[in-house]
Amino acid sequence: MRLPFTPARVIATLCLLFWSGAIPARADMMDVPGGRLSVETCGTGPRTIVLLHDGILHSAAYDAVWPQLCERFRVIRYDRRGYGASAPATGPYAPVRDLEAVLKAQGVTHATFVGASSGGGLAVDFALTHPESVDRLVLAGPWVAGFRPTLGFTIRNLTLLALFRAGLLDQAVRDPYILTRDADEARARVSAWLRASPGNITAGSAERFTLLARPRLGEIRAPTLVLVGASDMRAVRVQAAEVAKGVQNGRLMVVPSAGHFMYVEQPADFAARIIAFMGPDPVGG
Repeated sequence: MRLPFTPARVIATLCLLFWSGAIPARADMMDVPGGRLSVETCGTGPRTIVLLHDGILHSAAYDAVWPQLCERFRVIRYDRRGYGASAPATGPYAPVRDLEAVLKAQGVTHATFVGASSGGGLAVDFALTHPESVDRLVLAGPWVAGFRPTLGFTIRNLTLLALFRAGLLDQAVRDPYILTRDADEARARVSAWLRASPGNITAGSAERFTLLARPRLGEIRAPTLVLVGASDMRAVRVQAAEVAKGVQNGRLMVVPSAGHFMYVEQPADFAARIIAFMGPDPVGG
């Protein structure tokens, strides 16, 4: 499904093309129980968006999405333990507890949560744990606890992990499901991020989800937009459709010309979909 030609999409595209980095942003390190996280904030809008990164890239994956959202909303993003600038995990931990700590430190009582892949799973966990704190959910290629990976999905992921660990980044990021075949610029950015933050590759192994979310999707009442790249793996596309159907107020949109990292490959389109989904409501969902 193609996003309609709307003013929100036009503005988002222009922001991506002409933004000069003038939006004030603040990055800090904050302590959480047993860890230390890099947290960045921007914007002063009446509504808050929290960006949750996937299981391979850190919050820099939203670099090209960030400025469009910061123009309209207060936006928070952070690196989970071991990702990007955050300190490595010293043992297993629950990401939802860190998210709770970040929100408390920022004085946020409710927000819209945008989660990619495993970050989508984290957003779902938080929505089930704190439904009163969730205005809306945007889940990009979500991977939710309780879904059983297919054999093909498992083999492909193990192959990618082996390539990453061997330092064969250029070969790994040529995977056609992560990015489409012609996304050379996005592929170069992904390689550069992983070279700068090699700890990303294994950081997710310390994360522990606190609940089995799949059978509880029907408890989520917050308006939910599920996005999935047209070129993503079938297993991810199937799960995205099931998540959109499983929540009470879900909508599925397929992003054309995009793989799993749609926010890297099609950032203007990704931001425009979020802005359109947020709507004009100044106080949340």
